[in-house]
Amino acid sequence: MLGLTSVCVFLFSALALAVNSGYSLGALVLLLASGSLLWKLPSLALQRRDYLLITVLLAYFLIFTTNMLYHGDPAREFDMPLRSLLAVPVLLLLLAYPPRPTFWWAGLSVGAIAGAAYALMQFVPDSLIRPQAATSNPIHYGNVSMLLGILALCGLDWARTQAYRYAWSSLLLAGCLAGIVGSVISGSRGGWLALPVCLIIMAVHHAKNHGRRHLAITLSLLFALLGLAYVMPHSPVQQRVATVISELEKYKNDGDVTTSVGQRLVMWDTATELVKEHLWLGMGRTGYLQQKKVMLAEGKISKLVSDYTNAHSDYLDVLVKRGITGVLALLALLLLPLVLFARTSHRGPAGARPFALAGMLLCTCYMIFGLTTSSLTLNIGIIMLVFPMVILWAMLRQQERTA
Repeated sequence: MLGLTSVCVFLFSALALAVNSGYSLGALVLLLASGSLLWKLPSLALQRRDYLLITVLLAYFLIFTTNMLYHGDPAREFDMPLRSLLAVPVLLLLLAYPPRPTFWWAGLSVGAIAGAAYALMQFVPDSLIRPQAATSNPIHYGNVSMLLGILALCGLDWARTQAYRYAWSSLLLAGCLAGIVGSVISGSRGGWLALPVCLIIMAVHHAKNHGRRHLAITLSLLFALLGLAYVMPHSPVQQRVATVISELEKYKNDGDVTTSVGQRLVMWDTATELVKEHLWLGMGRTGYLQQKKVMLAEGKISKLVSDYTNAHSDYLDVLVKRGITGVLALLALLLLPLVLFARTSHRGPAGARPFALAGMLLCTCYMIFGLTTSSLTLNIGIIMLVFPMVILWAMLRQQERTA
């Protein structure tokens, strides 16, 4: 079983971007394998922290599902919160049969490199067509690519303790750079916001564990990466930054809603306006879309905006559809695991810290992604949050047990 969980963990990340629904393959096999717990009955020795993580995953599922039933939302809406429920038996399986770390770190790097290669084949400088993954649009491709790159960078501390540390370090650095390159050429601006924040967290983490010189090294790397991404020939970063400024001016001066920025601002204003009358429980997906049709008929919003099924922000989308109770469930899903991982990064054994750091940055990335897009309304978005979360937690707990 250890071999199976290790291979599945590798495939989960390695196939995430370059293969159609590749992220689902490893997750599905892990879910099916978790059925073996019913007759093998391994000793799990669960701690209070494990129960807390399980509780927040179940609470997210129950609160969202109850809200959807209350509002009579379409059956396909239940598919997203269901992923947090399905992550629970996978967590129990991985706690019983923790995967080998080599498979996890290798999968991250291979996935980032394969995803960047797939996108580079589509990349045309100065083109309006943005590269994307096999199963997602450019926004979510760019976010997941950046996520894989950042998580790969967390493995450098682990690589230093391995027999082939230079080979592992090179592979992880290649995965990090590939993930960033994939994000840059996708033109997905929301993912770029995560990079400086995560590098600063990483710098503080290494400064506490290895000395202040690591803070200076990481910050220098941050500014070098940002500068290089901006000044490189045909830089998508430079072009997309210029586009943001131009579109903001058009919206401010002319009320132009034909641009990406203009449409986002209108969607955010619309969600903010609608939520006032349905503060606690929201209005559900059905109610949200019906009210947008009413506003379109009244001439309050453009046809370009009324066709979107979400508010282009996880926080506003949940607030308008699920109310304050839904927002609290979302924040718990992001913040409680963040706190659990952070405690281990400060107090845990050295072997567990790379996994704790990766868990912290996973939650941080999704908190930032959710500012400008609705990641958790898509399959790739919710799966790439809850399944890496339980994988990292299981490997962290294994390192604690063997320390």
